[in-house]
Amino acid sequence: MSCDYYILEDGEQTGPFSFDELTDIGLEIHTRILSTLTDEWQDACDLPEFYPYFEAHGIYFPTGDNLASFGWRFGAYAIDLVILYFISGFIFSILAARGITFKVQSVEDVLKLSVTQLLELQLISSLPLIIYNSVCEASPMKGSVGKKICRLVVVDIDGVSLSYLNALVRSIGKAFSVAIFYIGFLNIFWSEHRQALHDYLAKTYVVKLD
Repeated sequence: MSCDYYILEDGEQTGPFSFDELTDIGLEIHTRILSTLTDEWQDACDLPEFYPYFEAHGIYFPTGDNLASFGWRFGAYAIDLVILYFISGFIFSILAARGITFKVQSVEDVLKLSVTQLLELQLISSLPLIIYNSVCEASPMKGSVGKKICRLVVVDIDGVSLSYLNALVRSIGKAFSVAIFYIGFLNIFWSEHRQALHDYLAKTYVVKLD
């Protein structure tokens, strides 16, 4: 049975359109659509038959089937750790050249640091992670280099890229999770939508691409 669609334009109902006609016109995620198979207006993003169309335009709706598992996210994070190791090493070498050093080679050395030194060390260690993830997740890549390699993207509830502010909130939350011994990451195991603590804070989802 064929299905026709109507859309709302400036409050006026137009149509009917076939599926191909509607996608040729161009849809936005919140275009209001009425299908002849239902009697309710819905956003285009709520109609599964349009998912492939939106994915072709870089929009990936988080669903129960495509949310990234802990394993894939861990793999992406491991790759990012290698990248961040070199970035952090470069930063600490610059600081050392300016006479700013942290002689930390063991847990005992950490315990000898003052509160001010601990805060400075934590801030310097967290900034590369925050900047790196914020820039990458707000970019067309929709995720870090590790996520790109593992075919993961970070999106909001509408499946679109994060704003820089939203990406910044998520990255700060991730840095906090790291600071508390990665406890925030464990939430992925029992979260309905496989969200870590920083995903809850920023209202984001990590999607695995096919």
